[in-house]
Amino acid sequence: MAGVRFKNVTKRYGKVLAVNGFSLDIADKEFLVLVGPSGSGKSTALRLLAGLEEINEGNIYIGDRLINNVPAKDRGIAMVFQSYALYPHMTVFQNMAFGLSLRKTPKDEIKTRVEKAADILDITELLKRKPRQLSGGQRQRVALGRAIVRKPDVFLLDEPLSNLDAKLRVQTRAGLSKLHQRLGTTFVYVTHDQVEAMTMATRIAVMDQGIIQQVGKPQELYNRPDNAFVAGFIGSPAMNFFEASVTNGPQGMKLDMDTFSVPVPKDRLSALNPFLKKKITFGMRPEHIHNREFLPPGCEADGDCITASPVKAKVEVTELMGNEIFLHLVAGDKSFLARVDPRTSAKPGQDIEVVFNMDNMHAFDPETGQAIHTQKEKGQGEGKEKVEKSIDLPS
Repeated sequence: MAGVRFKNVTKRYGKVLAVNGFSLDIADKEFLVLVGPSGSGKSTALRLLAGLEEINEGNIYIGDRLINNVPAKDRGIAMVFQSYALYPHMTVFQNMAFGLSLRKTPKDEIKTRVEKAADILDITELLKRKPRQLSGGQRQRVALGRAIVRKPDVFLLDEPLSNLDAKLRVQTRAGLSKLHQRLGTTFVYVTHDQVEAMTMATRIAVMDQGIIQQVGKPQELYNRPDNAFVAGFIGSPAMNFFEASVTNGPQGMKLDMDTFSVPVPKDRLSALNPFLKKKITFGMRPEHIHNREFLPPGCEADGDCITASPVKAKVEVTELMGNEIFLHLVAGDKSFLARVDPRTSAKPGQDIEVVFNMDNMHAFDPETGQAIHTQKEKGQGEGKEKVEKSIDLPS
């Protein structure tokens, strides 16, 4: 088993910078997810680690071994692709054993490894079948089994769930998390789906335009995004953003969106004071906008949790999710999404009063996109960065 280190890695395709000064430490046995939109460079970074692309600048280490010029087959990695790439004329057993056969592994050992991997993945009864006789989920498990039998130091997974239906994707996510715990091996997983990242990762690295925007534990990225890009990418549904003016009056500091305003909590005053009479980007997640009639437990309209006056909005679209309702709302010229109590009866065209839980507000510099943190949040962010930079990989 081994950790992975990217050190100032750059990859160009002509004039296009696919990966730009990429530096990241992945600890031994960690489940690290690279997440970002299409074209962010996440798959390219994985292919550089796998040896499927050449590095233009920088170094990549697996354990303490520099692997820049090491052939893919000798890197101690196993890769699972978006396409299962199973041989249609071979049985499941033969597909899983094929790589070992090429390495002249003894037949008894091949049999033992394949049967053990099949038991882990619960596909023992499928070993005599051919790929055409399998469902999509079963084929995905066979592809995972083919990687497991190699006993790699590092597993690389490139969007392996994208071809599965929604229900099977949820089941396979849980299965992959259990597999990681059982094998105790380093996993590097690429996806554009932030739900996959949030539910499986030990840590997440958010990428955009070939650059890492933020690295941290899932809850850290959700609660304390470093910039507006991370804030908008992490969380489902996505965060609402408003252009707001920071004002001060008899009733204290407020964020003014022209058509409505919300008060600034006391613990945010010092952070926003330099932006007084200026514009900021105000962020609020849909789950922190509540129907005034059905507030969540512990949140009273006159208590500390809800620190905003009710905002009157018109319902444009309702999405009934069973345990919750998504309301697409408009207040003046401001459109936003609220995730409200399922008892809400508002219909399209009707007016509703919602309250913003300002204890969970986010603020960003409109020019740089960087988060405007309180002193406490700054301290947490600096500590987190120091921890990430000080991860020591085993030799």
